[in-house]
Amino acid sequence: MKKEKFIICCLLMMLFACTEKKKPVIVENKEKIEILKDSPSNIVEPLKDKSVIELKNDTSETVSTTEEPEEDITAKDSINFDKYAVDVQEVFKKAPLDFSSYPDAKFFRTRIIDAYKSNEIAFGGHYIGTIFGCGASCIMGFIMDVRDGKIYDLPLGEKNMCSWDIDKAISNPDSRLFISAICKEDENSKTANYNAYVWNEEKKVFETVAQKEFIIKK
Repeated sequence: MKKEKFIICCLLMMLFACTEKKKPVIVENKEKIEILKDSPSNIVEPLKDKSVIELKNDTSETVSTTEEPEEDITAKDSINFDKYAVDVQEVFKKAPLDFSSYPDAKFFRTRIIDAYKSNEIAFGGHYIGTIFGCGASCIMGFIMDVRDGKIYDLPLGEKNMCSWDIDKAISNPDSRLFISAICKEDENSKTANYNAYVWNEEKKVFETVAQKEFIIKK
């Protein structure tokens, strides 16, 4: 009888041990389990952007965007100002401005008065000058005689404008030659044309002069 009880006790202990092994594990946070289930087994890093790789491997030479300096087509020309040379008067005392000598000058009174305050002869030996803008690519100006204050219009303005100008309003204090503009026919032209005048001191007017009269080719 005792032997049978012992066997029964052993069987009960074995049964209890098996039950313990199969007992489920209680997990407090179920959300963590779900996250782990949904996560991939291997983490794959994103591929590098293809364009970045191409830029790193680009070995092409850098293209320079610096524009080449424009060719000076007047470099071989020499303007002979000496052909129309005059002596420059030393200014000790200037005559008062005479606006009656050129009535339209009153519209530019302030500019003319301010320029005349200077004692610097700019043209023709006796004249102080002023030049200013009158619109897109347009300039105009006057000369004032320090001896009598009379005012004269310079040969500028729309009449002497050009589509492609290289330079304009060029003069020397000791010359009667005045270059209104140096032009070329178009952007790619390799020749220059000179709009030029010579001041006639006796008649008090600007007279046109052909460029062959004052241009010396080097």
